[in-house]
Amino acid sequence: MPSDFKGLYERDFECILVDKVFDSCLKKVCFDDIKVEIPKGVDPNCCEVEVKFQSGMIVPGSLKILESNLLPEGCKRIKMIVSINYIIQVTCKGGCFEIPGTLPDITLDIVMYHPDTRSEFSFDIIVETRGEVLDQSVEEDCSSQCAVLILAIGVFVIPKVIGKVQLKLDQVYPYCVPPRDCKNFEDVSPCDDFDDFEFPGDFYPEQAQYINPCVE
Repeated sequence: MPSDFKGLYERDFECILVDKVFDSCLKKVCFDDIKVEIPKGVDPNCCEVEVKFQSGMIVPGSLKILESNLLPEGCKRIKMIVSINYIIQVTCKGGCFEIPGTLPDITLDIVMYHPDTRSEFSFDIIVETRGEVLDQSVEEDCSSQCAVLILAIGVFVIPKVIGKVQLKLDQVYPYCVPPRDCKNFEDVSPCDDFDDFEFPGDFYPEQAQYINPCVE
């Protein structure tokens, strides 16, 4: 082996560039009195009501990362406001309409591992959320003569401190197989899956299990 290559080593490992989670924690928040006015003339008791939550987001300008002598080494005080939008889908008598809304702001003032590092390396703070409808009821608003949907909503909020790092895998993994060919929408046909249909069991009429004697 030439002297210039004495530093070579067997490549029996792999390196990947990933967003590493340096710290995360869970915060549970509950709202027991979210009121949503239903349009006049619609009775939610006779309709199907579904609440769909959107991913929570950190309100721009609200994130603050603060030093404190009260905290363990490598930890910082992190303050933020999390906002979560939702859409209420009401399906009634064949029609469907949506009512958008936003939960009250969730204010966090927490302690997380966020170590000091070189100036070229940067951490990101993100949140993941999940909303759950815990209870719902309906009452009448006498002033507007509209029904009011009252919701109790629980929210799981997971703040995360992430940073992009290179990780070592203890073996070399092969690349994924080439992707399948794209199928144009214009080529989609309801007949595509017909060949895979099973022969229907009720193709012929049901046969008699017993023979009743003819009575004249």
